[in-house]
Amino acid sequence: VVIKTLILWSKTSGYMTACWKQLSHQADVQLRVIAWETSAAIDQASFDTTKMDSIAGRLLSVNERSETKIIEEEIENFRPDIIVIPGWVSSAYTKCVLRLSKTRPRVVMGMDTPWKGNVRQQFTRWRLNRLFQKVDHVVVAGERTWQYARHLGFSEARISRGVYGWDSACFGEPTHLPRNQPSSRSFVFVGRFAEEKGIGTLLSAYKRYRESVSSPWPLTMCGSGPLCGTVSGEGVINAGFIQPADLPSIFRQSSVFVLPSHYEPWGVALAEAMGAGLPVIASEACGAAIDLVRPYWNGLLVPTASVESLTSGFVWFHNNEDRIVPMGANAQQTAEPFSAKNWGIRWKAVLDGVVESRAA
Repeated sequence: VVIKTLILWSKTSGYMTACWKQLSHQADVQLRVIAWETSAAIDQASFDTTKMDSIAGRLLSVNERSETKIIEEEIENFRPDIIVIPGWVSSAYTKCVLRLSKTRPRVVMGMDTPWKGNVRQQFTRWRLNRLFQKVDHVVVAGERTWQYARHLGFSEARISRGVYGWDSACFGEPTHLPRNQPSSRSFVFVGRFAEEKGIGTLLSAYKRYRESVSSPWPLTMCGSGPLCGTVSGEGVINAGFIQPADLPSIFRQSSVFVLPSHYEPWGVALAEAMGAGLPVIASEACGAAIDLVRPYWNGLLVPTASVESLTSGFVWFHNNEDRIVPMGANAQQTAEPFSAKNWGIRWKAVLDGVVESRAA
C-alpha cells in the first residue's frame, strides 16, 4: 500500500531537504512537501532552494505562509493518507488541521521545543487541546522534547525520537581524506549571529583563550544575523553566511567545532560537524548534546553561558591536540544514527505505524 504523505513544514534547510529526499526514496511512500522559502530578511539566512527541485511540492513565499487557502487546496488535490506538521509554529497549518473532517488523514506532529516546565508550557496542553486531539503521533527532536510531549498528554507509544537528521551525503566525507593537520589547527562556529546562540559568550571566551596560550588557533565564524557587527577581534574570521554545500570545505580546514548556545532545541549543526569528523565543544543548552556528546570521547560539554568554562574548553583542546583525530573519528561514529539515510528509514517506520494503528 502506498502511503501518500504531505509534509507541511516551516523553514527550508539543506538538512531537511536531504532527509525528505531519503524518505521519498523509501518504497511505498508518495511524498509531497510544502515548506517556507527561506530567503527573506526575517529568516536571517538564504538557503539554496534549488535543492528542492528533485522533491515534489512547492515553496511558500513570506506572503503565502499565512494563506490557508493554498494549504487546503494542496490537501484537497493530493488527498494524503498522512499530514506532517511542524508543531504549532504555523497558524495556517494549524487552522487547516483543525478543519479536517472526521474522515481526515492521520496527523503526525514534529516537535523540537525542550521541556522547561514554565507556566506557558504548563498551559500549552490546554491552550492547544483541540489541535492535539487531531494529532495521532509525535516525532520529537530529543530527550528534552520527549519530556514536553509527555507533559502535553501524549503516551509513550505515540512518541518517536528523531525529527531532524543531517545530510550525510554532504558532510560525511570519506575518513581517508587528509584533514586536521597540526599546522592548521583552528576552531569553527556555524549558526545565526544572535544572542541565543551564545555569540557574546563565545567571543569573550575566545579572547580569554588567546590571552592564556602561546600561538592561539584562529576562530572561524560562519553565519549571519543581528549581531554580525560584533563578530570581530584578533584571530576571529567572520566568514558570513555559508551555504550548506560549502560547509564541508570549511570543516576540512578546522579542528574543533564550537556551539555555545544559550538556547538550542536540538542543533543540527552539531550533528553535521560531528558527521564530518570534528570533535565538539557544546553548551548544556544544546538539545543534541544529550544524544551526541560524550565528554572527552568525542567532545566537551560546558555549562551554558559560562565564559570561564568555555575558555577552559578551548585551552583543553589546545593542550591536547593529539586527541583531536581520534575524538573526531568517535564523533563521526556517534552522529551516524542521525544521518539523512537513517532519517528516511526511521520516518518510514513511523508512517507505517500510524497507518497500521488506523487500520486496527
